[in-house]
Amino acid sequence: MSTRSLPALALRLLLAATLAASGYIHAQLYIDGYRFIHVIGSMFLLQASAAFAVAALLLLAAPLILRIAAAGIAIGALVGFAASRTIGVFGFSEQGLQPAPQALISLIAEALTLLVLAVWQVFDVSSRSGAEAADHVEDPAHPAHPAELQQPFDALWMLLPVVVMAGLFWYGRVHTPNYETSLFGNRGSDASLLKAQLGSALLGLALIQLLLALWIYGRLPALRAAPHAVHTTHRLIGLAAFLLSLPIARHCITAYGVQFAPTRVALHSLTACFLYGAFVAKVIVVRHRRWPGWALPLSGGALVTAIALIWYAAPLWYLNGSQAPGL
Repeated sequence: MSTRSLPALALRLLLAATLAASGYIHAQLYIDGYRFIHVIGSMFLLQASAAFAVAALLLLAAPLILRIAAAGIAIGALVGFAASRTIGVFGFSEQGLQPAPQALISLIAEALTLLVLAVWQVFDVSSRSGAEAADHVEDPAHPAHPAELQQPFDALWMLLPVVVMAGLFWYGRVHTPNYETSLFGNRGSDASLLKAQLGSALLGLALIQLLLALWIYGRLPALRAAPHAVHTTHRLIGLAAFLLSLPIARHCITAYGVQFAPTRVALHSLTACFLYGAFVAKVIVVRHRRWPGWALPLSGGALVTAIALIWYAAPLWYLNGSQAPGL
């Protein structure tokens, strides 16, 4: 087996494992009683069967059709989860991360499935680029440039954001909340108000970042090409936003940890863990120049989206008299 095929094999096995985990959770819930729920029981059985089947086939090979199927299974499960906790599915609804812990494990498995697929796509692109570069080497005996040798392994860097998210989640769950934790000397409702204000400022910085990014990418037709100062300002505002988020995050995870109920708090907690994983992903993409062109806008867009969700679930909710539409 060549060294080039090792990362692909690892990704294939990891994808099969995440799919199998999702299928197992749905099969367990089906056996434990969901089989008696009209339509929903059949959907759970279908999801479990499809997940197990695709996972088994991935152990043999990984054609594009199987990866598309894996993405469809994961997205379908996530959409069903969201719908069952908002508008309902065929009259069936759930609350928050119930049943526990199956709901959370299923969410993690399906999110990891999509993450592995994204990493796999980047790996394929970098592998093709490396192969094309090798075709242009006139002397076969001439050793490849070290940067070319590293291209197939760049995708493995994306495991680091997963480690960051998992670490924050683990700490938030095992840490004993201290509701008297201060934020710049403020406690209780004063700390909550200050966090809401700082969180709103963070959203403002994120929106400015988004506008500057659109300018840099030429998506604002009314403006000429962005000068170098815009690029510098974009980086400085990004640094300021990251530093501003740190005291907010420290207070949240120390005072409250990661909680699963009610739905608003679960959304806020899990998105906050995702936020720092997305930040690490963006730093990796920026520092490793060989990623495809869509990787940087995707990671930046994920950051802005995460900040907006966090603001909606906490600062807006608090400043709006403990109310937010849908939460």
